[in-house]
Amino acid sequence: MMLGLAFTVGADYLLILRNAHHFGVVVFCFAHMAYILRALCHAPGKWRRLFPGLTVIVVGLVYLIMALFVLDWLNWINAYYIVSRIVFSIYIVAALYATLFVTNIYLSARYIRHNRVLVITGLLLFAACDIFVLLFNLPFYFGAPAGLTAVFPLIWVFYLPSQALLGVSAVAFSRVCATKP
Repeated sequence: MMLGLAFTVGADYLLILRNAHHFGVVVFCFAHMAYILRALCHAPGKWRRLFPGLTVIVVGLVYLIMALFVLDWLNWINAYYIVSRIVFSIYIVAALYATLFVTNIYLSARYIRHNRVLVITGLLLFAACDIFVLLFNLPFYFGAPAGLTAVFPLIWVFYLPSQALLGVSAVAFSRVCATKP
């Protein structure tokens, strides 16, 4: 959970302060992968056996992203250019993000038992926030009416409570995962 929240902070930094949409959405994809790992932590059978391997992959990707951030900060590379060359379009990244988000909601609803209401409510508020982000960006990417940008305050109305609920749900989660055999 903490890894997912850390990715969320990183994505927010990139999207809000750096205006790096490609890279920010990619980092949000990693946040949802971390949340998926959280849900799989509670899954029975084969998913529990796959969990350590998936964790190693995600941690490796975390180190890769941290290295890109450090190299970009040192001005040795242009991380935005590298990511935009790897991922050709914001639309591809957005489709991956949406797929990971729906998978996250499904697996969380299926496997998470403790604090389920907090997790699902937080994820649904997060989804509502993303719908308003989409509406806000429609004029820029699809030429929709410019009046849609008026939904900007609603993004924060849903986003801040979603992150608070997801963060609070982790408090009891850490005790559950630590005592589970």
